[in-house]
Amino acid sequence: MAKRSERLSVVLDLAERKRKQADQLLAASRARVAQDKQQIEQLESFVRDYQAQFEAAGRQGLGIAQLQVYQSFITKISGALEQQRRALQMNENELQIVERHWTQCYGQVTAMDKLVEKARDQERMAEDKKLQQQLDERSQRVRTNFI
Repeated sequence: MAKRSERLSVVLDLAERKRKQADQLLAASRARVAQDKQQIEQLESFVRDYQAQFEAAGRQGLGIAQLQVYQSFITKISGALEQQRRALQMNENELQIVERHWTQCYGQVTAMDKLVEKARDQERMAEDKKLQQQLDERSQRVRTNFI
């Protein structure tokens, strides 16, 4: 029969695989949030630049058609920016869930690791105790042979 520590090691391996998957999920989720933030910054910069162009063109005088084109485009960019902010919020919410899952997986691995070490320690102590008993028995036999 396999030792308790060996049986627990199998469970530890499974927990470590689950934690590695959680690591990957966490990294991917963090990357999505970072990408969303970068896209928002780019869109905000683009809106600022386009509005500056609009204001500069307005000072030089714009026709109604040009004015409508600028306003329509700014509205579209603003809509895309708002959509990106909603995506960021969703991805940040997902990140919180993934972080909780990762923490749980990490805790399970830590607990299983401690349990395996405790089982190994107990097995070593039992082996040491058995060895000590054998040595004591041998020393008793040796003494009785000499008496």
